[in-house]
Amino acid sequence: MRRVRYESAKGPLFLEVAPVPEPGPGELLVRCEAVGVTLPVVRKVSESAEPIPLGGELAGEVAAVGDGVTRFRAGDRVTGLCFGHGYADFALLHEAMASPVPDEASSVEAVALVRSGLVALGALEA
Repeated sequence: MRRVRYESAKGPLFLEVAPVPEPGPGELLVRCEAVGVTLPVVRKVSESAEPIPLGGELAGEVAAVGDGVTRFRAGDRVTGLCFGHGYADFALLHEAMASPVPDEASSVEAVALVRSGLVALGALEA
């Protein structure tokens, strides 16, 4: 699979070939259809002293589930917040961080709601 990485702060991004990860307990393996590019990710690339795996909002189809996953199964459409290696063809998403995507929503729309939607909802409720 393809995955984005970087080697140094303010350095270029690279596209590398990496093995498809295996979902661990409580994890979903998601075939990514859309990922968010947000200020926290840009800051990681431009300000982190050491390279760290890039993560963030993603949406796609569940390809496999790890032990103990009860809310999702292969073929389900999900969106959520991934904490590492989310800029890839496949990413691991913890079940607790995942939400189902309604049939009428696109993956791009679902990604937009992960963080921005929660902030907007919080502002509305406040």
